Amino acid sequence: MSSIHRSKMSKTITEQVSPMMGGGSQLTQAVLDSLNVEQAREDNKANLDALGGVEKLIKMIGVNPATGLTSAQVAAQREQFGDNCFPESPMDSYLALLIAALSDTTLLILTAAAAVSLVIGIVTEPENGWIEGTAIFIAVFLVSNISAGNDYSKQLQFKALEHSSAKDERTSVLREGVIERVNPIDLVVGDILVLQAGDAIPADSILFTKDFVLANESSLTGEPDDLKKNHAKDCFLLSSCLVTEGEECRALVIGIGMHSQWGKIKANLVTETVNTPLQDKLEEMTKQVGY
Repeated sequence: MSSIHRSKMSKTITEQVSPMMGGGSQLTQAVLDSLNVEQAREDNKANLDALGGVEKLIKMIGVNPATGLTSAQVAAQREQFGDNCFPESPMDSYLALLIAALSDTTLLILTAAAAVSLVIGIVTEPENGWIEGTAIFIAVFLVSNISAGNDYSKQLQFKALEHSSAKDERTSVLREGVIERVNPIDLVVGDILVLQAGDAIPADSILFTKDFVLANESSLTGEPDDLKKNHAKDCFLLSSCLVTEGEECRALVIGIGMHSQWGKIKANLVTETVNTPLQDKLEEMTKQVGY
């Protein structure tokens, strides 16, 4: 990166920091976002260096790295930057699932056949001709409702499992000089994480101790190999990833909830129902048989 570009970047970041009374600086979400751009590890490090490094960031937040945030600071940070939580993905209604089930090619063909059978039966045999067509309609009704009911039940079970799992999660954080085990939802910007091998990283953070850790980011980036993280080079730890090696390393939380890299990806995900190759072949065969 050129010195001119670095100088402009430093000026931009500095302009986004508004002075506080007492000579300190107030951190903004814009500054944090500039340090936590997706798939831009080198640029994020350059932005951090332009800001003055993690030491400067710690001072801007006002956290003591040896003791962590105080209760008052936690409340203030939560008020300014929010909680480490994500909005729940909406559930499909029973009606939407029923309509989707009725849109199945096989059921559409059966419905059409039932209508034709009903009309022909009533015309040719008014007394009992309606039975066959009506029976097909009833079968379509039962199959579609059973399918919609099963899908709706699966959604409810998944939501319950998701809530139960989130409720039981715990992560180590340093607050008021004590290492506490808290729910990741309760983390705020400026918290000091205490991480070791086997821990899931609960929020985007910056490693600031001299010890290194190995992190597996395959769940987020697809990179299968463990990456070495240290204070000097790549110091960024990403939420939803896993620490595979390290012992009581300290990291400063900079990205939570929808401002974390995982949160940004989750916000951009578009839920689509994609058929498997087998389903595509079965649908094509059904169309050919029907025609």
